[in-house]
Amino acid sequence: MSLLRNKTWILALAPITGVLFFGAAFGFFYRGVYEPPPANLVAYQDAISQPYPIRRHAEIPVQRKGLLLVDNAHATSYDENEISGLLARVADRGYSIEFLGDRTLPPFRPEERLALLQEKLPKADTFAVILPRVDFKRAELDIVDEFIRKGGRLLLIGDPGRPHDINALAEEFGILFQEGFLYNLVEHDLNFHNILVRDFSPDEVTQGLSEVAFYTAGGVKSSGSQLAFTDENTFSSMVERVEPFSPIVKSANGQILALGDFSFMLPPNSTTVDNDRLISNIADFLTNSDRRFDLADFPYLFRDEVDILLGDAGLFEVGSSMKSLLGANNVASQIRGVEDVTRDTIFLGLYEHSSNVAQYLALAGVQIEDEILTPFTPDIARTGTSLVLLHESQGRKVLVALAESRQDLGDTIELLETGEFKGGLLSDNLGVYQVSTTEPPVEQALLP
Repeated sequence: MSLLRNKTWILALAPITGVLFFGAAFGFFYRGVYEPPPANLVAYQDAISQPYPIRRHAEIPVQRKGLLLVDNAHATSYDENEISGLLARVADRGYSIEFLGDRTLPPFRPEERLALLQEKLPKADTFAVILPRVDFKRAELDIVDEFIRKGGRLLLIGDPGRPHDINALAEEFGILFQEGFLYNLVEHDLNFHNILVRDFSPDEVTQGLSEVAFYTAGGVKSSGSQLAFTDENTFSSMVERVEPFSPIVKSANGQILALGDFSFMLPPNSTTVDNDRLISNIADFLTNSDRRFDLADFPYLFRDEVDILLGDAGLFEVGSSMKSLLGANNVASQIRGVEDVTRDTIFLGLYEHSSNVAQYLALAGVQIEDEILTPFTPDIARTGTSLVLLHESQGRKVLVALAESRQDLGDTIELLETGEFKGGLLSDNLGVYQVSTTEPPVEQALLP
């Protein structure tokens, strides 16, 4: 009974002991009610991190005539509005801009892409291929090779942050876009992917640059020249660093510019440090082409208004056909009676009118006698034939088309219109054609 009373007393005392214990602990540790310090209000502009300055490049661009063709036929992984800043700079310099293909259409088949290149590239001065997801096939590469051989310029842009298959085209010219992205854990613009480049080789593309920010860049290798170099703290996610990486390179002939980053052109990245100046420099590169046009490029070889001269008034209908052909290709022309040696000119006549253009024939080594004499062939019978000659001097272009008869001359205009004239070219600037079915083909006439 005594033990039971003791347990009852202990159980009754336990709640009181607990209250006293927690009361003592509260009194020992309590330091009063927390009162937060007054809030410091931060202005909106101070809350936005801007570690690198915004710079806009002021310029007075040099005006030039030409055409930039932009690839849209190889399933490119960008929207046209994303390159509007670059295209605006190109247009400010006087160049026209056309697109190869329509992004709103279904994907192009290989033969459709080839046909587009055959149609569009011969009239371009520069060609931009940006983030293509479909590679260039051999037949397409041959067309671009010919374009480069004639002095055209090519811009290639890849980016490890977006899908692309650009190396088939790039490797044709000794350029390789490396796998992986570049990063810098020591110094960057907000994110280690956003690398800074301050080491440049002298070039038109790097003129005036002291610092450029790239946001998803990859390295680019070239058998030509490297134009920008990363620092010792910049590495690649895929490629071992044995030397500085280069996100900007040129081909050995200087006609191809390749960049391993696309995002630097997008606002607001485009105004960080010297990015805006780099975009202007790229526009200068694209609008300073030395593209050479030969007879195979007709009618795109004419950029200014063309004078059409006739051997006699009886050829007016043929002259009208030529004028229509040029107009269909956005080349303005006028039929005139007197030659202006300061203007591009097309002369249409019969062989009997050849004395009117004797100086151009002589410079090409061509003689019109009882037979046609050229530096490239045995003598050719005049009957049923025609010839087309292109002469260029000091920027002026003169195209001469002569034939035995008015009908033959009209048929020659049709060859020029359809492009079939290219099959009769004897050189870059001379073609001879069998346009009458009453005579054997020119190929047979050339046989000994």
